Amino acid sequence: MADQKRLAFSIIQFLHTQLQNGSMSPDAQESLEVAIQCLETAFGVSMEDQSLAVSQTLPEIFEAVAGKELEHSRTNSEPVTPSEDDVAEAERLKTEGNDQMKAENFEAAVSFYGKAIELNPANAVYFCNRAAAYSKLGNYAGAVRDCERAIGIDPSYSKAYGRMG
Repeated sequence: MADQKRLAFSIIQFLHTQLQNGSMSPDAQESLEVAIQCLETAFGVSMEDQSLAVSQTLPEIFEAVAGKELEHSRTNSEPVTPSEDDVAEAERLKTEGNDQMKAENFEAAVSFYGKAIELNPANAVYFCNRAAAYSKLGNYAGAVRDCERAIGIDPSYSKAYGRMG
């Protein structure tokens, strides 16, 4: 039951983060609030019980698994070049992530950088920026992993080495 409570806590934590991003309609926000209340009641957990927290957020866990699946599916295929529109949107998302970093909204910054990475996974800066946000959240393993990915993309990217240190 302890693992179920931890999973429910992680889901509630994710839903709270989505509410804080402020990018949802009022109806969607209300739906998330109801979902949070239902999960808290069903599993007997609340956000105050930080002992249920795990070292990685659900999006980080999902990304790690999805990233491995994506790497596995691309091992025998050619690299995908993002379209000009995807590159432009990724840059916009990076800028939004930077704005969230300035506002010290680090979870939102991780989300924006992650979306930029989805659109253009060959940009080392996006990984390095997300590493900074992970570091601010205390997720040092995620920060190191992203720095390693940035270095894998651009071995001469000194900022990634410095940030990893």
